Amino acid sequence: MEQEFTPPKNRGLLINGLIAVLLITSMLFFLIYGSITGQGWLSIAFIVIGLLLLIPFTLAIYRIIAISTTVYTLNRDALEIKWGLRRELIPMKEIEWMHPISDFETPLPLSFPMIRGSFYGETDIKGLGKTLFVATIPDQMVLIKLSQAYLVISPQDKDVFTEAFKQISQLGSLQQIEPESENLRMLWQRVMNDKMAKRLLIGGVISFLVLLIVAVIIVILLSQVVWVSLETVPSSRLFLLVLIGLFFSILNTLTGLFLYLQERIGRTIVYVVWGWSIMINIILALAVGFMSI
Repeated sequence: MEQEFTPPKNRGLLINGLIAVLLITSMLFFLIYGSITGQGWLSIAFIVIGLLLLIPFTLAIYRIIAISTTVYTLNRDALEIKWGLRRELIPMKEIEWMHPISDFETPLPLSFPMIRGSFYGETDIKGLGKTLFVATIPDQMVLIKLSQAYLVISPQDKDVFTEAFKQISQLGSLQQIEPESENLRMLWQRVMNDKMAKRLLIGGVISFLVLLIVAVIIVILLSQVVWVSLETVPSSRLFLLVLIGLFFSILNTLTGLFLYLQERIGRTIVYVVWGWSIMINIILALAVGFMSI
């Protein structure tokens, strides 16, 4: 007897989607303008701003992935929660009670709900202590008391979910299971324990930094270079090649991580994907050097 529940996702996906579009539009503006302007230091400043915007953009994309993949699974043995690259398996014996937050007189403190459109992560709440949020909207939130912490989720219909829990818990567990927890840090550690994977990822970072440093040095020293079309152009245009290297580095790294962690294909293919990032950056760095001769 197993039942799956999902949270309301439309509002969270819409808000975070708009944030991601705004960030990528701003990022492309700074990166492209910085690549085509003829002023060296100004070009570098715009490129740096564009690169820094990658951080909030990546967080927005991951939140979209987390919202899209969130699912709560109830069975006689445990409550399993999956979202993004995280997973929590909570045995029934660990759950002391659960109630919709609307049952309590004191509202649950929530920060910036309209901006984030979703609630994920751990926080300390006065009067409760350590609380893990895996929820989207406050109206459907359910507070779950565990043996050593609290959990907040938001199934599509909170009343149906709590009623299902009552019925299943009355039946008793079929087997005794232990709690399990997987997070991004643990999954990343699996990759870092693989010597070949670690070397390739570090090699990808180093090769991109070499490409970036070579481009920055040439832009500072030279005002013009010979482009692939054999025309003379501002040296800042070399940053376009850096952008190409950055795009493929991020794409190949994330693709390889997903395939590695999901164990969909053999690791050899993953190694080839990560190795290809190194080759692309080396080729682009050589191209940047030849254009300055």
